[in-house]
Amino acid sequence: MIKYYKGGGKAELKELEKLSPSSWLNVLNPDKEEIGFLVDKFGLEENLLIDGLDLYEMPRIEQENKNIYIFLRVPTSRIENESTSSFLIVITKNNLITMGKTDLEIFGELPKSKYFSTDRKLRCVLQILFYVFRAFNLNVRRILKEVKRDKRNIKRLKEKDILDLVLQEDMLNDYLFSFSPLIDIYNKILKIRDLKFKEDEKEFIEDLVIDLNQTFNTCKSALKTISNMRNYYSTTLTNNLNRIITILTIFTVFLTIPTVISSVYGMNILLPFQNLPNLFMFLVGITIFIWVIILVVFKKKKLI
Repeated sequence: MIKYYKGGGKAELKELEKLSPSSWLNVLNPDKEEIGFLVDKFGLEENLLIDGLDLYEMPRIEQENKNIYIFLRVPTSRIENESTSSFLIVITKNNLITMGKTDLEIFGELPKSKYFSTDRKLRCVLQILFYVFRAFNLNVRRILKEVKRDKRNIKRLKEKDILDLVLQEDMLNDYLFSFSPLIDIYNKILKIRDLKFKEDEKEFIEDLVIDLNQTFNTCKSALKTISNMRNYYSTTLTNNLNRIITILTIFTVFLTIPTVISSVYGMNILLPFQNLPNLFMFLVGITIFIWVIILVVFKKKKLI
């Protein structure tokens, strides 16, 4: 599906019925016919367009026939079992094209920006780069906030909380995998000669690079905190299990001693002291004596 938009900024961004110069083309999950139209109309590379529909395509920049292809990744909640997805920006001579496999949140945010004007392609690209950064930054900070909240209650964490931490860790790892190539792209955009950025626009991109690096470090910090929490939880579970096993072992030993003694004197054979009138108290005394010896040994071995 291809949608055409024109305007924005001070003017209203309107959806058009057909292609117009200085318009924005938002392409969602195009079929072969629509890809063929883009190839013929704008002289685009079909293979690069197909790459732009790959959910797992990594961020990179390509330049073919004076068209610039910028592959990006952005956080999304609209794809099951995926925390990020890729999309493609194509800068042509007269138009700006965005393409994705699914209708990502970023495509709904762009028209709301007062700085998004189809008459200024590079300014639109800057807005897209900003929204990509903001999406990563908001998600990383949200996860970090949740992790710190769980850390304060770490002694009361349950199995469900640990599962949530594992899912958050997986999400942050996915983000981390995207950060380095994204930062490289933001730096390379400034070096493309065909993109004539103004001085303030260059400073804006440089600030985005700094912000991306800070978000990258925040992501690593959150991952380290989650790892420490999981290790603490695992160690605590192991120690509790060992303590329970130790208690059960001691309890078993204490039960075994009187059982053995009573079973021996229950045999139908001659045994020492079996005719004593206070035999029962005698056996209880022996049992207690043995218990005391075992307790002393366990204490010295630091088993209890």
